Amino acid sequence: MKDDKRKNSRSPISFPIECNILPGKDYFYTVTKDLSMGGVRILSDEFLPKNNCLKLNINLIDKVLGLKAKVVWCNKERVSDRYSAGLEFVEMPEDNKKYLNSVVD
Repeated sequence: MKDDKRKNSRSPISFPIECNILPGKDYFYTVTKDLSMGGVRILSDEFLPKNNCLKLNINLIDKVLGLKAKVVWCNKERVSDRYSAGLEFVEMPEDNKKYLNSVVD
């Protein structure tokens, strides 16, 4: 596995997520595949180019976290027409950071 490069361990949890591809107004809805303090892995019907920025709204049941992320990698799923993408958080308000820490801990 490539986990040796990660700064934060990932929790294999699934939450609904709204993704807005910046700077446009294209939205899509999907789910998280895993989540950490540094980023998230999502599923997408479309290929997401590396370094693209996204505005994310992650629905964590009792709170929606709004933050920005950039695409680090995007690969085709083996048995599907979908893609798996790794996103790195680049902007997160301090209160969201504290809340996310309690969720992934």
